[in-house]
Amino acid sequence: MKIPLLYSIIRYAPYAETEEFANVGVVICSPKTNELHFSLTKSNDARIQSFFRDDSIFKVVKPLIENELSIASDIAASFNSAEGLRDFFFNLTEKRESIFCYSPVRVLMAHNANEELDRLYSKFIKQTGNTKERREDILAAELRHRFQVHSELKGAFKKIRFGGELTSFEMPLVAETCTKEVLCAIKPLAFNQVEPSKMLEHCDKWVARIKRAVDEKILIFNNVLFTLDHKIKLKAPELKAIDEIKYTLDRHKITHFEAKDKDSAIEFAKQKLA
Repeated sequence: MKIPLLYSIIRYAPYAETEEFANVGVVICSPKTNELHFSLTKSNDARIQSFFRDDSIFKVVKPLIENELSIASDIAASFNSAEGLRDFFFNLTEKRESIFCYSPVRVLMAHNANEELDRLYSKFIKQTGNTKERREDILAAELRHRFQVHSELKGAFKKIRFGGELTSFEMPLVAETCTKEVLCAIKPLAFNQVEPSKMLEHCDKWVARIKRAVDEKILIFNNVLFTLDHKIKLKAPELKAIDEIKYTLDRHKITHFEAKDKDSAIEFAKQKLA
């Protein structure tokens, strides 16, 4: 017989200002059988290290959430009513200002809480990767957030799809005039590919897109900015790839900064909109 279960995804969010997070675990509750179980990823999860660029905080703070959930699991066994445990679970997972937070609670029907925990963990934690697309979306959102605190940039940038005879692609941060003349176009590029050759291919793809748009007089090289994101500790082949990427961008007169250099990106945007 199936019973109702409540579950929430545990999120690790070390940088409140960017609101970016990584899924690190699952907590599940069975009010009818007085059960509360959880599963967390390993302290040295390479996915976390990659996502937050050599993060060293997670392994230090993981025991805190582990202890909190262990206590909650013990408390769950002592409830006298399903309603009481249900309310306790909603209180446990409510929105809070913390390095760990929870997704909105969801409900499902299943036979066994532990089996369902394993399934959910495989679905939401094991199978989620740090794709370059996800990383680039986060970097774009972070830049947009920073632009909002500068009066001359606030509300000026939006996602735009460029279209021409041979051009069709989106850029996440574009400022244009009322006549659709592009003043500034910014695109974060994440180089977290496993093979250095794939890093170069990602760069070449975007350079080709920009070049095509320039040929069709949609963009000019001088108004384009790429912010480059890569891990801090690069192996020799990766470092060589990054150097080649920068050389390629310089050759095409495309401005580029390290993604962590937010001040330079802001200054570039201000100059183009002045």
